[in-house]
Amino acid sequence: MTPHRGIVWAVAIAIGTVAPLVGAQEGRPCALEFRGVVRGGVLTTAMKVFSNPDGSKRTYISGGVDATCAGQGNRLLADSAEHYADRGELVLIRRVRYTDTRVRMTSDRMVYYTAEERLHATGAVQGTTDGGTRFAGPEMTYLRARDGVRAVSAWRAPGRPTVWLAPQPRQASSRDMRSQAAGRPIPSRTAAPVDTVQVIGDVVSSENDSLVWAVGAVRITRTDLRATADSARMDQGIGLAQLRRAPRIVGTGERRYTMVATEIDLWSRDEALERVRGHGEGRIDADSLTLRADTLDVRLVDQEMDRVQAWGGRAHADATAQQMEADSLDLRLPRQRLDEVRAIGRAVTRSRPDTATIRSDEMDWIAGDTIVAQFETVTPPGDTAETTRMRDVVSTGTARAFYQVAASVGDPTMPNLSYNRGRRITVTFTEGTVRDVLVEERASGLYLEAPTPRADSTRAPVPPPTARRVP
Repeated sequence: MTPHRGIVWAVAIAIGTVAPLVGAQEGRPCALEFRGVVRGGVLTTAMKVFSNPDGSKRTYISGGVDATCAGQGNRLLADSAEHYADRGELVLIRRVRYTDTRVRMTSDRMVYYTAEERLHATGAVQGTTDGGTRFAGPEMTYLRARDGVRAVSAWRAPGRPTVWLAPQPRQASSRDMRSQAAGRPIPSRTAAPVDTVQVIGDVVSSENDSLVWAVGAVRITRTDLRATADSARMDQGIGLAQLRRAPRIVGTGERRYTMVATEIDLWSRDEALERVRGHGEGRIDADSLTLRADTLDVRLVDQEMDRVQAWGGRAHADATAQQMEADSLDLRLPRQRLDEVRAIGRAVTRSRPDTATIRSDEMDWIAGDTIVAQFETVTPPGDTAETTRMRDVVSTGTARAFYQVAASVGDPTMPNLSYNRGRRITVTFTEGTVRDVLVEERASGLYLEAPTPRADSTRAPVPPPTARRVP
């Protein structure tokens, strides 16, 4: 269908009457104008006007439709149409195309309510907004921005559409301004946006091409994560996404992680995820580390967790051979490898003794008001999987420590036992085994040795760790 742009009212007069072509009376937002469609040099548009018993009129247009609201910069094309001037309704049928300064749409059928500035499209709906957002689905309602009607444009798409969001260009930062003043170009990430986020839901809606809502089995796919939830809200202007009701996200970086919670909020900058916060029964599974707390606040660098703060109720961190819990935890994880944990408030850390020399169901533990633990990541010989083990741990404030020591001879299921108390306890490990214990201020404790059986000359003695108490 190729409309001729030069024939407007003259063609309308030749093929019908001018009166039915005015789709709005004085004060209404849209006054429809029609152009005749010419194919192969022949005018194909035909109009037929019918009068109803109540005096209203309806117009049928065939052979091609080319309409616009006078002076508003929009355009409607279709194979045929029905126009009801008295109620401000234009029904467009087959190969419908709509354009204005904010959106472009195609569909099988569309109804334009001129008084409300509302378009309802059905059948293979596809479109693109001026911000670059794209959508496809079976149905969509578009609300035009118009003085006296509504301040900003909006759309709503039921029927489980697919929407591709284009991130909004970020505002130039002070660093960018300094670079520009020095004659250096602003990084390309401030250039025109490209679509990076796919959203699927039972119903997706948007306001001003910035705020987006999705409800019903929502799926979000980005370059750095996949997310599911029952509902979601996205503010592209500030880079915030809020997931509600059974949300779950999976980081898709080199070192993957999974988070579940009652509510999850995500912050992005420069098209990269910077922060994730889960509230309500939060849980993170990442490699050999599991975190649990009422609230989990994650900071990311290059799609990998860099720091996690956990609080609310009791916060738990479980690694391969260690467990920590406290009122709050602060974990440092450069390149998503556990490096340091600060546990505050009734802190306890537990670890399994070296199974090569001790076989026990009991775990060693250190407790105190505050615990700071340092970790190292190693790859055991002959294994490709990394493991995390404690390097040293410091407990302060009513500190207590219990650990098991392999007896120099005897049954490995009956280790020696050490218990210490003090204001501050420092425990140092070598290859996962306790090497040194330093107890400071108000130091006390005891050391219990297992019964010594008859000496076994074939077994090398295991030296106990050094225990030092400083009054």
